[in-house]
Amino acid sequence: MTQNNGWSYGGNDGVTDVTRPLQNVNGQASYQPANQQQGQNAYPQAYASPGYTYPQAAAAQVASAQSAPQNTDNNKRYGAGVVLTAALLAALVGGGVGAGVGGGIAASNNSSSSSSSRGSVSSNISNSSTVAGVAETAKKVLPSTVTIMASSGSTSGGGSGVVLDKDGHILTNHHVVTLESSREASTIEVRLSDGTVRTASVVGLDSAADLAVLKINPSGLDLQPITWGDSSKLVSGEAVVALGAPYRRSESVTAGVVSNVNRVQPADAKGQNYIPMIQVDVPINHGNSGGPLVNLKGELVGINAQGQASQDGGTADGMAFSITSNYAKRISSEIIAKGKATHGYLGASVKNSPADTGSGSSKLIPGGVEIASVESNSPAAKAGLRSGDVVIEADGHAVTKSDELNGTVRAAAAGSDLKLKIKRGSSTHDITVTLGDADSQK
Repeated sequence: MTQNNGWSYGGNDGVTDVTRPLQNVNGQASYQPANQQQGQNAYPQAYASPGYTYPQAAAAQVASAQSAPQNTDNNKRYGAGVVLTAALLAALVGGGVGAGVGGGIAASNNSSSSSSSRGSVSSNISNSSTVAGVAETAKKVLPSTVTIMASSGSTSGGGSGVVLDKDGHILTNHHVVTLESSREASTIEVRLSDGTVRTASVVGLDSAADLAVLKINPSGLDLQPITWGDSSKLVSGEAVVALGAPYRRSESVTAGVVSNVNRVQPADAKGQNYIPMIQVDVPINHGNSGGPLVNLKGELVGINAQGQASQDGGTADGMAFSITSNYAKRISSEIIAKGKATHGYLGASVKNSPADTGSGSSKLIPGGVEIASVESNSPAAKAGLRSGDVVIEADGHAVTKSDELNGTVRAAAAGSDLKLKIKRGSSTHDITVTLGDADSQK
């Protein structure tokens, strides 16, 4: 049994089967879901502790922030009651509240309202000019940020989302609107920044990407679409801002910096699909799931998705993950156009490649994953990949672990070209693979 980024893996000697939708590096993830009980919302142990504190004292307040007006037409206010069930989650936990790894905003049938905290800012940034930039950024992006409530029977949860266009399309996480199941919740509502609440329909779900596109009726609404940014241009240390509704505190703002721009994380607790993410030190809590991560220009660079669980079952300070905007843009655009998105398929099994140390032991090569096998007539076979080849780069990025290659393949659309640099014996080769469709292999 090995540990990888908070996930426990066991099983099949480190071989990843990429002939099917991509699996985790060292086998299936060992995961104990939150204990769901009828009439209760299930929450991971990591967030169930009564001693948990919200992000530290605000470093700034959004300029000219005002309380959101009440929506008298809908007259809907989110309940303040929260029922917690203790369950072990020794893994990554989603930034939503509800069931298991994700969910979103906790909600019971209690109809009492929680106070509005529009524009409140918590920041890991101390530079005064940057803090001022955070406030201006938040003022710009809050109108594009929404709160999402989902319910199915006695189970409810929710999270955050972003307005994509004037037509009423909303982007959020898959786990927010499915309450950690494989189906959409029976009722989904979207609360806009002006307090308006609209029922939403599901345009498309993508569990492999942990993304979902909703649609609300735009009639009579002054929707403010988010501006897309280019996540590939982010650099470590760059200031970023997360917006959303942690613990029902809608329109909350936290800020920090990019810790790493090239992480690959499991999309769900099963660890079967890996997706490209940005690691940040921004506080991302339950209810932030699906909300925007933006740069100081107010451009969307990520969709907040996960926090990191600590060894004691709590949450690791200063470590959270957002799905890259470039990936989210492709997935959401395909869903809006076709109702579903595609994912790349390589058709090879890969494993972390051991190197002989000369002492009878082995260690991982600090750059490269080995092709364990190639499926007949697959994209990998057609491109000339062979068993024993060591992939050292994918689309110009160094590959050191199996999940990095898996994430790159899954991030690409079916039919797109993937450029690989491989070592074969003592020689190096450049190979271009035209990827197949992973969904067709299920």
